[in-house]
Amino acid sequence: MMERVQFDKLEIAEQLQYINQNLKTSTLTNICEEIGIGRTTIRDRFYKESYIFDKYLKQYIKDSEYKHNTSVLQVAATKLPPGEYKRNTSIFNSKDAQNKILDILEKHDNIHEMLEWFNKQKNVIEVDLNELKIDNANLQGEIKVTTVRLYNDVWEQFRTFMGEYSEFKSMDLISMALLEYMHKYKK
Repeated sequence: MMERVQFDKLEIAEQLQYINQNLKTSTLTNICEEIGIGRTTIRDRFYKESYIFDKYLKQYIKDSEYKHNTSVLQVAATKLPPGEYKRNTSIFNSKDAQNKILDILEKHDNIHEMLEWFNKQKNVIEVDLNELKIDNANLQGEIKVTTVRLYNDVWEQFRTFMGEYSEFKSMDLISMALLEYMHKYKK
């Protein structure tokens, strides 16, 4: 077996070939342990080169080949042990279902981008539009009187907004708006 130093000196294509060759007789976990490298390191290296691990084929394959190659689906279906998933294997016999699956695979990048965007939104402070709440814990300390230049249209819209929430002080509404904006776009 190869050691980590030797493996790291190989080009990515050679590393890929080495891993795929050994995957025919061993598991990725065992190969990584023998080399002395983490599975995530391998995954990340190959992912940067657009290779993904296909668990049915037990090989790293080009992401674009996986998305556009219908034979991958057929091989995956035939690799299932006999008698297992009997109810689900008919999904590949239906042309409509196969087209839907292929459509999802082709839209993988868009779906992935959408999920990344969604996960980033978890950091955004959510405001229930029906019930505006002021977080008094963040509005503590000395009050600063300052002059801020605003566009007239923006100020008039904000004044209308403040009129709809007359139960709150304008300073609290402006302070909360600034805090939420800063949290949302913090680097």
